[in-house]
Amino acid sequence: MKIKFKEDKATILKLLKTANIKKRLRILEKLNGVNERDSIKILLKVLEDSSWTMREKAARRLAQYGNRVVPRLEKLLNRGYWFTRASACLSLGEIGNLKALKSIVPILLTDENPTVVKEAAAALIKMARKKPLALSETLQEMSLDAPHMAKIMKIIEKADADIFTVIKETIENE
Repeated sequence: MKIKFKEDKATILKLLKTANIKKRLRILEKLNGVNERDSIKILLKVLEDSSWTMREKAARRLAQYGNRVVPRLEKLLNRGYWFTRASACLSLGEIGNLKALKSIVPILLTDENPTVVKEAAAALIKMARKKPLALSETLQEMSLDAPHMAKIMKIIEKADADIFTVIKETIENE
């Protein structure tokens, strides 16, 4: 099958329904020929795909669009299947926008799916490593109760003791 990307969004979404994962991955890799708005819509739809490989690739591609896709990814955190929430966390972690932390932390603290919690924790760690001081401020603004703050701090400490120390000192000094 030769893929031409002068196709519209509906046609591409239809092509992505094939059972052949290799074809679906090729289609995903060739989205560069589609306008940005449609690419984003297609990639958001792929976050609902049953294949983790497809979802992971789509999440990483979405991260390239940066802050423009954050509101849409945040919406996915509050609805949809567990794997869609996990993929949204992956993408938000890659983007690193600390405003999204206010959506990620509740998922981290309350989601019942261990994969979603793992991806939310990974997003938290990525954000902490990129901007530890700003993350400290954002956590303080969230007015978390002591047990929730302790849980978040434990996740950070387990992942990166140096970053934990910086964040802890910043929080204690303010």
